[in-house]
Amino acid sequence: MSGALEPFVPTPSDPWDARKAAHLLRRAGFGPLPDEVTRAVAAGFDGAVDALFAFPAEPAAPPAFEDVRAAEQQLDSTLDSLRAAHEPINLKTHPELRDMYQQVGQQHGRALVAVAAWWLDRMASGPAPLQEKLVLFWHGHFTSAFADVHDAIAMFNQNQLFRRHAAGNFQHLLDGVARDPAMLLYLNNDENRKGHPNENWARELMELFTMGIGHYTEPDVKESARAWTGWSLQEFRPGDGRRTFAFRPLIHDDGPKTFLGQTGRWDGGDIMRIILAQDATPRFLAGKLAAYFVSPAPQVPLVDAMAGMLRANGYELAPVLQAVFRSRAFYQPDVALTQVKGPVEFAVGAVRHLGMTAPDWVRVYQAAGAMGQRLFFPPTVAGWHAGTLWMNAGTVFARADLAAALLSGRLGAVDDGAFPTLDAVAARLLARPLPPQRRATLAQAAGGRASKEAVHLVMTLPEYQVA
Repeated sequence: MSGALEPFVPTPSDPWDARKAAHLLRRAGFGPLPDEVTRAVAAGFDGAVDALFAFPAEPAAPPAFEDVRAAEQQLDSTLDSLRAAHEPINLKTHPELRDMYQQVGQQHGRALVAVAAWWLDRMASGPAPLQEKLVLFWHGHFTSAFADVHDAIAMFNQNQLFRRHAAGNFQHLLDGVARDPAMLLYLNNDENRKGHPNENWARELMELFTMGIGHYTEPDVKESARAWTGWSLQEFRPGDGRRTFAFRPLIHDDGPKTFLGQTGRWDGGDIMRIILAQDATPRFLAGKLAAYFVSPAPQVPLVDAMAGMLRANGYELAPVLQAVFRSRAFYQPDVALTQVKGPVEFAVGAVRHLGMTAPDWVRVYQAAGAMGQRLFFPPTVAGWHAGTLWMNAGTVFARADLAAALLSGRLGAVDDGAFPTLDAVAARLLARPLPPQRRATLAQAAGGRASKEAVHLVMTLPEYQVA
């Protein structure tokens, strides 16, 4: 194994301890609690890493879709009646249709919020924190926005796609994304047809999803777009409740194409095969994973080593992630506490740290949006710009406001017994002691007591904003 991924081997002078376990659980999950850190230490180094990859079976869909389907079926039934009567479908002559379309849109909007709340709860209390952390990563990598898709069921199904392949095979994930209805709608590949190629998906596939800028040309984009013609959707009736992928050969351009120096009668599958064979692709993906899990500016040898493992393992993700979490480089002092928590990570971790029961996840979701990260609404196809860009005057106050709202009990019951002393506050919220000067300042400000005011102060400290 490359020296950059040299395994960490615990020794008496450098043991597997609470500090390292807390670091692992912070990066691989959301706000670890003291008892979880204790269990990870007791499991031993290998046992703690192995436990992260025990992913459960795919969960069932939230029940909120029943209202979506009912509204769509009512609309579909009305449309069928008008067609049977040979009446023109016109919103001016049939204003009731406008109300029905609005009702369908409103039900999708409500369902989307329910999906977001369901996902936040799964991040906080689900059985596999790493799986959900990876789903969040893929959500920011293969972006799709509800504001463009307008289909809560398609967004949920995409979320489940990310969950199925969270630490699986990137080639399989990429193929699933290329056929995903939410992505087809978001980047308009459902409109891509012979003679009128749409370049959106072809461009972002290379620029943002696989290779990065500088590894392809504009002619490559145009030729790739031709190859993706016909990768579309089945004809959709609102009452069906689910859009599905369909290859439509009549609108596919089957002519020869030259893409990245190779010529043939390529289709989308060929384009993915050629892209995955490029040296730039595993390195681009390795860089994204290293920046997410290790350091905002990962060392070049580490990225190169991860890229080599991706290629050697046929784009299997789990072996690479396991090697990272077992590497000496991952536990270096200059790696720990260098990642600014994203708004969702901050919010979910805060709920966990406060021991909340039945939190109001809808309001937490709204608060995360005020902090700059509204799930299912990425600002651009490039996703969210993370790191220190999460922090500005407005978002700092929004974080403090959410902490205050959570502590007030307005968003759910707080476990008041979780903070018996000031040292317990630091141990639970930070998984490490405060520096002596910072602790003295906190004790003075809190009157020496482990009050909710003290907890709020810690949650606004710079130390709480990093993982």
